[in-house]
Amino acid sequence: MSVLEYIILAFALSVSVMLSLRACALKTPIRLTHGLGVAFLIAVVHTLLLLAGLYIGNLLRIGFPEYDSLIYLGLLVAVALRLFFPAFRKKEKELPAYDISRWLTVLLLGIATGTNTLFVGLGLGFLVPLHPDALRASIPLAVVLFLMGYLGVMLGRTKKPVRARRWQLIAVLFLLVFAIKGAFFSN
Repeated sequence: MSVLEYIILAFALSVSVMLSLRACALKTPIRLTHGLGVAFLIAVVHTLLLLAGLYIGNLLRIGFPEYDSLIYLGLLVAVALRLFFPAFRKKEKELPAYDISRWLTVLLLGIATGTNTLFVGLGLGFLVPLHPDALRASIPLAVVLFLMGYLGVMLGRTKKPVRARRWQLIAVLFLLVFAIKGAFFSN
């Protein structure tokens, strides 16, 4: 897979983190320098979860490309559905907000929001080998997630309204395009 495909995947995975950090920064105002640390810690946690998923997926790989690509497609469609259904929650029901001024809460928030990244890494492990694709997958994820996480903190601090449903649907579209391209049009 190319680096551009991994950038698209990173954007799809970082939208939900951006919206979560925006909701947290709305409730708990933090300084921008603390927001840099929050975004960095969450990016590191997600990158480690992606690499763990790649490693586990490589261990569980069956060895038949037809079946491995179907498992990959199934895992990415499951993640896309997990991103799709929260987009249609009622307007009154807000995202849960946590106190991101404490580092332990930020670490646990990174692990909780990283389950989608872990499942995507697990699916990728069935499709691509760990050794050549570990850096190609982890560097774009870390950079894009850091930037989108910091954007979420800035939007929350300034109380800027966002159209969360639109962001989530774009992320689902990107993830489904990535999944279909990887399952049916990979080498």
